[in-house]
Amino acid sequence: MAVQEFSAPAEPVRRLSTYEYRSRLKIGSLPLIHIVRGVDPSTGARPPAIGVIAIGQVAMGVVAIGQLAVGGIAIGQAALGLGWGIGQLATGILAAGQVAAGALGSVGQVALGPQPLGLIEEGGPWAAMAWLAGGLVLALCVLRRLRTLGPLVSRRADGSASIAALREGWGRVEARVVSENQLRAPLSNRPCVYWQSLRVGPGIHMQERAGGEIVVADESGSAHLDLGGAVAFIKNDSYTELPAPDWSLYMETFLAKGDRLYVAGPVRLEPYPESNSLYRAGAVSPVFRGEDDDPVVITTQSPDQLRAELRLGLGLAAGLVLAAVIAFGHAAALGLLAVGSCGGLRGWMARGTADV
Repeated sequence: MAVQEFSAPAEPVRRLSTYEYRSRLKIGSLPLIHIVRGVDPSTGARPPAIGVIAIGQVAMGVVAIGQLAVGGIAIGQAALGLGWGIGQLATGILAAGQVAAGALGSVGQVALGPQPLGLIEEGGPWAAMAWLAGGLVLALCVLRRLRTLGPLVSRRADGSASIAALREGWGRVEARVVSENQLRAPLSNRPCVYWQSLRVGPGIHMQERAGGEIVVADESGSAHLDLGGAVAFIKNDSYTELPAPDWSLYMETFLAKGDRLYVAGPVRLEPYPESNSLYRAGAVSPVFRGEDDDPVVITTQSPDQLRAELRLGLGLAAGLVLAAVIAFGHAAALGLLAVGSCGGLRGWMARGTADV
């Protein structure tokens, strides 16, 4: 996507809002509670809430609540539940809503399934069809995100754990930003080393950013991040937003000195005579510089957390597809049983008639 410039409001706005809440208490690497609101200022998309209890416009968890909810218990406008589904459009083993499709039972204005209760009732394996479609779509979405996060969560990402271990080619590090804050984010006026603004609205999608190169460091040394190349920036946990009179929305996210980052991507060893922290003998420093087909991935979220989110997504997708297969098999078995029973009944009646 081409970067376009737009004019932010002249007066600095100091309205900071938490982009998401993630509980410290975790089960494995998943937060017990994850709440997300709004739009990701780095992409313009609506990111999902993923946790044991997930609440957001798009929610995925054991208990999921949102406009689009996928989970064991799903509650929302569109609820795709493996167990219970409650919503305007709901699917589950048991489902309730305006349009409800249940594998065992359903209650709603339009009730679909073996045991429907509603103004309009219809039998058939509707829940299985919804599970199958939802599972396939969810799997495609997770695989698409996996392509972006691959450098951080793949096995090759375990190859280097410190800046001193970086070699020419590819690497991943966990480090803190040590560059001095020389910029100010346009909406919040916060000091930073890099900011990215987005304006979205009806027919509007414009982006602006500032900050070409920053330095990160761990206990072993320092490295440079070239933000002018191909970069996949996964959102920071906080952002600033400002509604505009034309129904569009200004948003920003930024990086500042002291932020902990996880970085993965192509690495080059280049001379830096003025570097304060030498990588090895001589003024040489590792530089993360992305290419079009191999961008540098930068995020404030730990790879363990990202792996857990992807595993949950793939697990739910597999569960939905498996539930659909079982439901289709159950429906087919009942159909064969019904056909066999009818055939046996007709044969018994024919024999009885012959005897008479």
